[in-house]
Amino acid sequence: MKKIRRRDKMKIYGDLLRELHHRPKDEKIVITQIQRKTNVPFDRLKAYLQELLDLGLIEDDTSLILSEKGKQYLREYEKVLDFMSRMGLYYR
Repeated sequence: MKKIRRRDKMKIYGDLLRELHHRPKDEKIVITQIQRKTNVPFDRLKAYLQELLDLGLIEDDTSLILSEKGKQYLREYEKVLDFMSRMGLYYR
């Protein structure tokens, strides 16, 4: 049986914010679609979304719109991933 690597919060936050950022603005957000694409169990997803809201990275937990702080986090996170990739390191 193949062992699945665990993700830390930074990776899960990055995956969630990236998914929310790349969704069309006029498309209705469905939590189960976000859950499937980010591969996070529903109960944990709700907790992560609440944490993102508390940190000010999303504006509210129903529309799931990235705040400016969330967009900045995503930009910086992608810079870190790019830097690691250029150094031959991979963050999974």
